[in-house]
Amino acid sequence: AEDLSFNFKTDGVQESMGFLASWEEVGDSTDLIDTEGKYLISFPRSFIEESPEKICIELFDSEKSDGTIETQVFINDKEDKDSWIFGESPVQKQTIEIKAEEKLKCFDFILPKTKESKGLLNIKVNFKDSTYSVNSFKEITILKKENYPLIQTDKGQYKAKDDVKFRVLLVDHNLKPSEIKTIEELWVEDPRNRRIVQWKDQGLDKGLMQQEFKLSEEPELGTWTINFKAGPLKEKTTFTVSEYVLPKFEVTIEPPAAVLRDTLEAEWKVCAKYTHGGSVKGQVKANFTSTYQRRTWRPPPPIVKNIEMLKIVSADDDCATVTLNSEQIKELTEKVDNFDLKIEFEEEGTGTTEKSKWSGSLVDEAIKLDIGSSSQQFILGGFPYVAEFSVNNHDDSPREDDIEVCVRLFKDANEIRNLFNRRGIWSMDEDEIAEIGKKMVEIKYSSKCHQLRSENGKIKFYVPMNNIPKDVTKLSIKATAINHPANETTKMKQPMRKLDVSLTHTTADLTLSVKEKQRSKISCGEDFKAKVYFSSKPSKEFDLHYHALSKGMIFKSGSIKVSTEQTNALESLVGQAKELSASESNNEKESIEGKVVSDQEIILPIDYKVSPSLKLVVFINDGNQTLTDSHTYDVEACQNHKVKAEWSEEKVYPGSPVTLSVAAEPDSLCAISATDKSVDLLGNKNKVTSETIGKLQAEIGDRKTSRSENYWEYQRKCPQTYDAIKVYESTGIQILTDLSFINSCETITDAKNEPEYEPEIMHSAVAFSVGGGQTEADYDEVAYDAPVPV
Repeated sequence: AEDLSFNFKTDGVQESMGFLASWEEVGDSTDLIDTEGKYLISFPRSFIEESPEKICIELFDSEKSDGTIETQVFINDKEDKDSWIFGESPVQKQTIEIKAEEKLKCFDFILPKTKESKGLLNIKVNFKDSTYSVNSFKEITILKKENYPLIQTDKGQYKAKDDVKFRVLLVDHNLKPSEIKTIEELWVEDPRNRRIVQWKDQGLDKGLMQQEFKLSEEPELGTWTINFKAGPLKEKTTFTVSEYVLPKFEVTIEPPAAVLRDTLEAEWKVCAKYTHGGSVKGQVKANFTSTYQRRTWRPPPPIVKNIEMLKIVSADDDCATVTLNSEQIKELTEKVDNFDLKIEFEEEGTGTTEKSKWSGSLVDEAIKLDIGSSSQQFILGGFPYVAEFSVNNHDDSPREDDIEVCVRLFKDANEIRNLFNRRGIWSMDEDEIAEIGKKMVEIKYSSKCHQLRSENGKIKFYVPMNNIPKDVTKLSIKATAINHPANETTKMKQPMRKLDVSLTHTTADLTLSVKEKQRSKISCGEDFKAKVYFSSKPSKEFDLHYHALSKGMIFKSGSIKVSTEQTNALESLVGQAKELSASESNNEKESIEGKVVSDQEIILPIDYKVSPSLKLVVFINDGNQTLTDSHTYDVEACQNHKVKAEWSEEKVYPGSPVTLSVAAEPDSLCAISATDKSVDLLGNKNKVTSETIGKLQAEIGDRKTSRSENYWEYQRKCPQTYDAIKVYESTGIQILTDLSFINSCETITDAKNEPEYEPEIMHSAVAFSVGGGQTEADYDEVAYDAPVPV
């Protein structure tokens, strides 16, 4: 018998705390053939201790037997933190059985409390028939349980002898009442940092407590601070004490939808309304101002320009109109684009004054031309690219207008960029420059422009994408508003938008695409239907796998058995869109023989768990290739606990009875406050609203998704694999898989024969399609795994 040894070393850049490597003996070289992937394991990159974290395994082998998945976490409890010399006993271990018929298994894994912030997750998968096994390690981040405080005051401003009423609310990362039962210390400071009042050991009821105190007859004016301390948690907020008079009315400014550079006249509508809804009569003082400041080492005084005017709101008027003509606008914006409007509204008879202000900038495009629900990645292989542009007025109303849409196909420009990056144009002679010039001209493969007119503010179109050469890597679509040319005198620009789409070629008989990549927010409390389209031969059967990911957790995973139709669903895909070819010959329209387009809906229940965003990842295993697409959807702010409050009457006279009704879940603790509308006009930054909770949800989610691994080796050697990993990494999820888009990437290199690395400028896309491949080692009887950063 011969001894065989391996010596694994990291290259010039070592990630994290090193790597783990393994090898196993295999049969002869005939065993090293392309095979379909058998598993995909997904789990959070960050685990919150003492909280359930979901781990999922998807199995693609229909002939497997019963098996188990064993999950354990080690921590490095040694003094030397630079290497993973971990104890023999894991801090947590869990074994889950997998039945032969189960294709998807998800379970909760709970880490106990630990002092460490890093852990090593070991996942083992074994089957009774021993067809294959998994034994992999991944570094994870261990996050401590955190509490999130909110301090609410009943008003934003107070005056002498007012009662200051406030609440403290503590919630955990699930927005449930904190486990903290007592606030050790609570105190209020005046603007001179003197403690005016304090409380000790304040109990919390379901995470909530409230307190109040009375201001003296002559309190210190300025910003006061409410502070509290509960164990390691500290928080504070501020309120204002001033000598104010409650506003009787509110002044609002309704600006024009846009102030164009070439406009002849712009109008601002100024209205004043009493708190009971009636219109205020009086005098409006309007002051338009602009400020220009030269940026020099010793800047001169700023140049300030003013335009003042007076308007009267009589008994016959509800509002006043303030107007600037083109000359006045040019005067204000001679050196700057932005300007302000300050309004003082003086009530007739009493002289009471209220103020308001507006700020804005000049707009240099006559209409709004935007990319609609258009994807920036596309996998070629049987169906057209479908997209749209939106054409609106500046008030967002739909507009009918003439738009020129130019469709272009380009070859990869990175070769040209790398040539200039390596040498630079100044070191080239004439022959080299001429040769590069020829290559630059050849980058544009084809181009064709079309004249269209928007309908209901939309231009919907599709581009046939068959028979595209493999060296064509980009579809570029440029839309131009031809009725609004640029003007050097007025400095107006012609509205133009460009949509660049990265193209991915595949040799598979099957391709897919997520349709309806809408940019508006998804409504909460409803089922969202994401439609996935396929191009394949008729009656083809396959499994569509999907992952719905949000805030570092796996919201939903599943697979759907799909059988493509005999009839073509192409009309359903393109709808009323117009066909736009990319060349005069329209060679791209020629259909790929024997292929049809079909579709499948994925239904996702949208609730508080995925607010404020959800990423949907879909993929199909087709032979030794993996096809995938993904999209991130914005979700409106929503919470698990539904609360409703309403008055019995919208408008009543002083002294009339009125009822406030509050609806919530049974056994809820409800904290209620009501203030006069005139108090609310003063503003209160300490309000706790659905928007406030929505921001808190986003902040909690960022804690699990903000950290990201480098994966520079994948980025250098396998850009498409890198893109696939980042799809999951961007949501705080890690994956372990033998699917081709990961397994086909060789990260181990032959140190003696490795070619010199030449940095490239890469502009890669998220959509990808990778075929499997496996290279043999120098010794046919040995195969080894790549080093994995931990």
